[in-house]
Amino acid sequence: MPNSYVLHEDKGPNTGNAYVEKIIFSLTESGEILNANKDFCTISVKKIPSIIGTSMYDFIYEDDRPLFIERINKSQGGKLIPFTFRFTGNTGSDFPFYVNMCNWISQNEVLIQAIPIVDTFVYTSVERSLIDKEVTVFDITDSAAINYDFDGKIIGVNDAYIELFGWTREQLEEQKALMVPDFLVYELIEIKDRLINGEKLVRLNTVRITKNGLMLPVNIIYLPYYDNAGVVQGIFALSRKLEETLEMKAFVEKQLGNILQQEVLIKDITRNLEFGVCQYDVIKGIYLYVSPGIETLIGIPALNLMKDPGLFVSTCHPDDKIALLRFFEELSTDMAEIEYRVLNKYEKVCWIRTKITPVMDRVGEVVRYVSITEDISKLKMQDELLRKWDMLNIVGQLSASFAHQVRNPLTTIKGFVQLLSMGQENTFGAIMTEELTKIEMIIEEFLQLAKPSNGTEFTTTSIFNEINRTISLMEKEAMLHNISFNMKLNDKDQFIHCESKQIQQVFINLIKNSIDAMPNGGEITISTVAEEGRFVKITFSDTGIGIPPQRLNKLGEPFYSLKEKGTGLGLMVSYKIIENHHGSIQFKSKEGYGTTVEISLPIITPTS
Repeated sequence: MPNSYVLHEDKGPNTGNAYVEKIIFSLTESGEILNANKDFCTISVKKIPSIIGTSMYDFIYEDDRPLFIERINKSQGGKLIPFTFRFTGNTGSDFPFYVNMCNWISQNEVLIQAIPIVDTFVYTSVERSLIDKEVTVFDITDSAAINYDFDGKIIGVNDAYIELFGWTREQLEEQKALMVPDFLVYELIEIKDRLINGEKLVRLNTVRITKNGLMLPVNIIYLPYYDNAGVVQGIFALSRKLEETLEMKAFVEKQLGNILQQEVLIKDITRNLEFGVCQYDVIKGIYLYVSPGIETLIGIPALNLMKDPGLFVSTCHPDDKIALLRFFEELSTDMAEIEYRVLNKYEKVCWIRTKITPVMDRVGEVVRYVSITEDISKLKMQDELLRKWDMLNIVGQLSASFAHQVRNPLTTIKGFVQLLSMGQENTFGAIMTEELTKIEMIIEEFLQLAKPSNGTEFTTTSIFNEINRTISLMEKEAMLHNISFNMKLNDKDQFIHCESKQIQQVFINLIKNSIDAMPNGGEITISTVAEEGRFVKITFSDTGIGIPPQRLNKLGEPFYSLKEKGTGLGLMVSYKIIENHHGSIQFKSKEGYGTTVEISLPIITPTS
């Protein structure tokens, strides 16, 4: 043995005539000694005045200095991993010590306590492992220990934890293990808040889920995990299985009572709601829960739906069934919603909206879907009434230009009739017929716009045709306001699937807004362009007064208008129409330079 020394019962190494029980000293962050106890002086064979101000690293065996510095620095976060080092005194011997306490009593002073350990030949396996840096504090405790940050990332775990809960180390590191029941997730949030707010220890009797799915009653001690700056960054948890005691039984009964109470509360709420709630298990392919409201909405009893999930689309309107099936097939990690028609419990066709929210596990995989289904028939009716109201408003405002368009050919006809009564030769018949045909066309266009709709009937139509029909209605009114149209249509026409009257209603609203924005006259440019063969973009640009930036974001809100007597419903209806056509509408404007409106609608290939 190269550095032998005498052992004494419960005593440290023999240094002359004295025995060392423990050394206590304090250092600066750089290792400068600020204070030391009597045993430190004994082992170093120096007095206090000559020790103060010297470097502690002069007393530590050279090979042990890196570990000493590393562990002392890490202890700034409040967590010490016990370790050993060899103390080099003036006696020529290296005395091994075990550091079991390290407290930072100020920002630049750490208080350390170390106890002497026995001859290296009789080290325990744990002490030898600590010296060789083979194990950490996880292996010293017999509790199931785990250390993780607030993002859920596992920093360390011991074998006892793996044995207690059954998860492998790889599963824990990949965060695939779900030990905390859903109904107890709030516990982790509370514990995190308590540790961040300064609590040093939190004890909790709770339950955790083992790998085989059992609810295991455990007692857990939570400790804060600090970074080098002393900020709480995570949690250190020690878990022990609760024994079969009265305390454990009472705790389990209480937890089961809480679960039962929550289930009753949820069922009471969902049973009395006007909408339906469903929870679908992606892995098992079955509904875990279906509220009674579903039967009223879609006409399928909840029990039948739980037995056969495919029944959900069985009462869907034939025109909407393909879209609904595609909607379910394309569900992802994002929230989604769809509107469709069904034949409900009372065999009445109604509009339904289903919103679906994914529930994901800790690795981001969808395990369940929660859906909320509601009847939106009244909302659809209100939308239709708003569209009709807006259309009537348009018809009323177009009356002046309509009268002007009809008056001109009527004046021509009246003059020719007077000439005929004076016995003039009948050379004006062709002109009169042409003027009457023009009046007939104007009235037909006006009546087509004004007559009530029997419902939303989508057809395939040319975008050029819709623009030209709108221009024919608005051209005279534009002329009355000294406004001209500049057409820059794409070389190739595009086709869209739409309700023709609704699209014209949007175009008329936008043109009327441009006319109102140019009281002194100007120009409206209408252009089209195909985008990637998927969308056609229709642009309306004027040279009007423009819109202030702070008002752009409010366009489309009901009862918000830039006009003195406007209601704002025209743009709101326009937004809704374009949305129902699976398109988008966007406003760009600069005060004094005019406004540009871009409408994008999906292109379709017409069938021959």
